[in-house]
Amino acid sequence: MIEFADAGEFIKQFETVYSKKIVRIPYTTKEGTRKTILMCQCGRTFISLPYLSLGVMENKVTDRKSAAFMLFETEEGNIISTSKKQWEIRDTLAHSPYIYADKLFIWKNLSEKDSVMQILSSDIRRKIRKSEKDGIVIKTGTGKRLIRDFYKVYCQRMHEINVAPSSKKIVTNGVKAGVTTVFVAYKGKEITGGATLNKYNNDVYANGLLASLSKYNKHYVSYALHYAMMQFAKDQSAIYYSLGRSTRGSSVHNYKKHFKGEEIPLYWSYSNKKKNIRNNKLLYWMWSKLPFILTKRLGPVISKYVY
Repeated sequence: MIEFADAGEFIKQFETVYSKKIVRIPYTTKEGTRKTILMCQCGRTFISLPYLSLGVMENKVTDRKSAAFMLFETEEGNIISTSKKQWEIRDTLAHSPYIYADKLFIWKNLSEKDSVMQILSSDIRRKIRKSEKDGIVIKTGTGKRLIRDFYKVYCQRMHEINVAPSSKKIVTNGVKAGVTTVFVAYKGKEITGGATLNKYNNDVYANGLLASLSKYNKHYVSYALHYAMMQFAKDQSAIYYSLGRSTRGSSVHNYKKHFKGEEIPLYWSYSNKKKNIRNNKLLYWMWSKLPFILTKRLGPVISKYVY
């Protein structure tokens, strides 16, 4: 989990971006240290934290009376439920026998004195230079036009790969909260791709959303976008840049391996056995049959409930 000495500012930003109320839940680590897990109620389940790859822990003890209830207790690192309510914990370690472990993320350490280009492989450097030579220009900022251009190409790409797009409001809320920066790739007047970069804290920046249209693949747009985001994060003195989560063994995972970063396995632990909507092939098939205009309108509604 990502740890904060005081998560007050993070909580304020998260609630602004996702319109979800965070509650502090008491927690005891395997070493016996009392801490606090941040969670949101999503339907009948409390999640730490929805939409994010990792949960967030606060390095101080919350007052038990201030919590709505005791969700669980821990003994020697094992969680013992003390409530009938369901929970889900996102971490790099498993916290129950019921886990979803198909996801991982890859991050690059930016703390070295070397430049970003120097910590990348020769093959990645070649592709970035080829992108620049081909006239791909990355614009960075938080303006309305950049957000508009990003969301346009993002929705187009999500339709290409049959995935429901996230809401534009999440991007605009992130910009307003000061945690999201937008990157858009252009070739002349054509929008070729885009991405969002989210700040977790001073040490960690993560790619949130990324899209590049397949017809521009020969220009290595996605490589140029990741490079621009890594450079931005390093300029802010960040230690880690995450390329975002992906499904283990997928084409996206294999693509991210090219960056030679550290692979971090993710374990989403549940209070009880449950079916995962991500494994429903029928839903994916049905979605693939919808026209673009419908996916653009329905996607943000559906994605609100896919945590």
